[in-house]
Amino acid sequence: MNRLLCGSALLLSAAVPGCRSPAPGADWVAAFGYAEAEVHPVAILEFGCPGVPVRIGSTRLVLPFDTGNMVGLSVSSERFDQLGLEAGARYDRVDSAGEPIATLRVADAVEVSVLGQDLGPTPVYELDHPSLPGLAGPLLLEGGHFTLDYGSRRIGVGHGPLPDSIAGFESVPLVRSSRHPRLILVRGTIEGRAALFELDTGKSRTVLHPDLAAELSLERGPRGVAIHDLRIGSLSFEVPSAKEVDQSAIDPSLPEPILAGVGSDLLSRFVWTVDYDAGLLWIPGPPAGSMR
Repeated sequence: MNRLLCGSALLLSAAVPGCRSPAPGADWVAAFGYAEAEVHPVAILEFGCPGVPVRIGSTRLVLPFDTGNMVGLSVSSERFDQLGLEAGARYDRVDSAGEPIATLRVADAVEVSVLGQDLGPTPVYELDHPSLPGLAGPLLLEGGHFTLDYGSRRIGVGHGPLPDSIAGFESVPLVRSSRHPRLILVRGTIEGRAALFELDTGKSRTVLHPDLAAELSLERGPRGVAIHDLRIGSLSFEVPSAKEVDQSAIDPSLPEPILAGVGSDLLSRFVWTVDYDAGLLWIPGPPAGSMR
């Protein structure tokens, strides 16, 4: 499922355009009960995607954190060889449409840590993308929920149940995929039309199914189609140039097809929490001053 649109060069000082700060009096670290050791820094990579620190053996990297990557941990073909990884198996890499791209190597039982947490023996997959050093997906996060805040460049990874209500935030039910349990799927609307969304940090820009763009008669420009009102819960966004992509093959067994992929262009604008255990997405709530 690796179909990254984000690059990999670090931007250590530039702010993320359009970022929002946590709601006054409802800082997410306290609101979601994270301990200090559960909150980690993230980098903002080229094109606005988040990056997390990864150690493979004794080598330290910063890799894009791609919530659409259901493989786990991957590194470029060049890095795979540099690390001296031994291939024990092979796997087929596919794109967002489910089409095979390449058959690549897998190294088994490599000592890996992500966000400073030792994962023990972990498979490392070869990635043949021309510009990416590798990818880290949500399968590598140890914990039942995580919060991503592009603005403060922090990620929290927590354990245990969250409260039923959290001041300053609202919950949106996740749609669960049996094929990919850590895929982040929610229902929202585009121009008032209900649709299933994937939240995908690995996309630099939001994408839309071509059939939905045609159904809604969206205006096409040189870089994509214009969305005037994309909604998740009480949050509303304008997308001037969404790319047309068919993602329905990610999981054909879903009760409805994925019609949009919400990328880092929008995900960078608010603090959001995925609670896999409870099946909820937490986003800023509707009261005044809550990052609308």
